[in-house]
Amino acid sequence: MIERIFNDPLAWGILAGFAVLSFVISLIFKNGFDGDSSPGTALLRGLEGVVLSVLGGLMARAFISILLGSADDSAAAGLAVGWGFFLIPGIVDTIPYLTHSNPVLTTPESLLLFATVVGGMSGGVSGLWRIYSWTGLGWIGFPLDVTWALAGNTVGCLLHAINFLGYWLTRAFTDSPWGIHSPEIRENAHRYESGFGLRYHPRYAFTQGCVMSNLEYGPSNDLYRHEKTHVWQNRAFGPLYTLTYLGWIVVWVVPAVIAGIIVEGIAGVAHGPNNWCYFNNPWETWAYAVQGAERTSIDGVSDDDRKMIWPAKYVIAWSIPFFAIASALAVLIVVSAWTAPPPPSHKSKQPAHRPHAQLFFDGVAPGTHEDKAIEWSRPCLCHLLVKSESHPTEKEVIMASVQTLKSARQVWVGSTVPKEPA
Repeated sequence: MIERIFNDPLAWGILAGFAVLSFVISLIFKNGFDGDSSPGTALLRGLEGVVLSVLGGLMARAFISILLGSADDSAAAGLAVGWGFFLIPGIVDTIPYLTHSNPVLTTPESLLLFATVVGGMSGGVSGLWRIYSWTGLGWIGFPLDVTWALAGNTVGCLLHAINFLGYWLTRAFTDSPWGIHSPEIRENAHRYESGFGLRYHPRYAFTQGCVMSNLEYGPSNDLYRHEKTHVWQNRAFGPLYTLTYLGWIVVWVVPAVIAGIIVEGIAGVAHGPNNWCYFNNPWETWAYAVQGAERTSIDGVSDDDRKMIWPAKYVIAWSIPFFAIASALAVLIVVSAWTAPPPPSHKSKQPAHRPHAQLFFDGVAPGTHEDKAIEWSRPCLCHLLVKSESHPTEKEVIMASVQTLKSARQVWVGSTVPKEPA
C-alpha cells in the first residue's frame, strides 16, 4: 500500500514532466502572470510550481492508495473512489461492475494514475499562479485540494486545459483573448476573468474545485465571495459536495421540466431545471446568502421564474430529508465497499506436499522386488506430478509415461530377479 506510492516509474515520469514544464513556463512567459516579471520572481514562481506539482501528485497518490488499501483493493472500493474523487472513472465502470465484468478505469493502477495527473497538474498550475497564501489558509487549502477535494479539482484541471487552449487560440486569431487568468495572487483560488461557463447571456461564473472560471469581478466583489464559497464547500465536504450537488439535479430535473412547462409553456423545458436544479439547490442557496443577493433578483430571472424559485426556508425544508437520505446512502456504500471480500488472487495455489511413500502403483505391493525396482524413480515422478498440477494435459502425459515405465520395470524385474521358491 505504501510502496506503490513511490515505486511507479510512470508516475515519476508524469510528475517530472509537470515539474519541468512548470519551471520552464515560468521562465519563458515571465511577463504573462501577475505583473511581476523580474527574473528572481520568475525563478521563485517556477520553483513553487515544481514543489507543488511533485507534492501534489505524491499526496494524491498516498491518499488514494490508503483508501484502496484499507479495503484490500476491492472492486467495490475502487468504484466508490472512482465516483467520489474522480467522477469519470466511476461513471465509466458502473456498468462493468453491475455486470460483473472487469473494471476499466477503477483498478488500483488506474486510480493511482488519475491521482498522479490531477494532483500533479493542480499543484503545478497553482504554484505557477501562486494562488496559495502560505501565511494563511493556503496550508489547509493545498493539501485539501489534492486529497479530500479531488473530485472538484479533477474538473478544475479540465477547466485549466480548456481555458489555456482557448486563450492561445483566441489570441492567435482574434483581438479579444478568451480564458484570461486574473493577476491576483495568494487568494487560495484561481480566477479566470473570461473562459468556460454554462451561461453567457446573462453571464454566469462556473466554479469547480479551486478554479473559478468566467468570473470578471475580483476579490472585493460580492459575486467573487459567492464563487469563493463554492471553493471552500468543495474543500470542506469533498465528494459529498460534488455528488449531492449532482444528486439534487438528478432528483429534481424531471419534476422541474413538468413544473416549467406548466408555468412557462415550452420555454419551461429549460427554465424549469434552471430554477429548481440551480437556484433551489441548497449549495447555491448557501452561496447566494454569502453573496447577500436575492435569488429572485438575479439578472435573467423573469416573473415566471420567480414563481418557481423557493424561499430559503423551503429549500432548507427539502434539504433535510434529501441530505439525510444521501448521508445514509453514503454510509451504506462505504460500509459495504470497505467490508467487501478482497479480490481473488490470480496466483496459482501451490499444491500440498506429497510424500514419496504415498506414490504407489496398482498391482505392486510394498516391499516386493517390483516395488524396490521402481523406488529410485519415485522422487522424480512426484516432482513432475507436483509441477504439472495446473496443467492437466501435461499431467495426463506424465501419468501415461508412469504406467509405461511400470510395465517395463515389471518385465525387467521378472526376467532378472530370481523368483523365490514356492
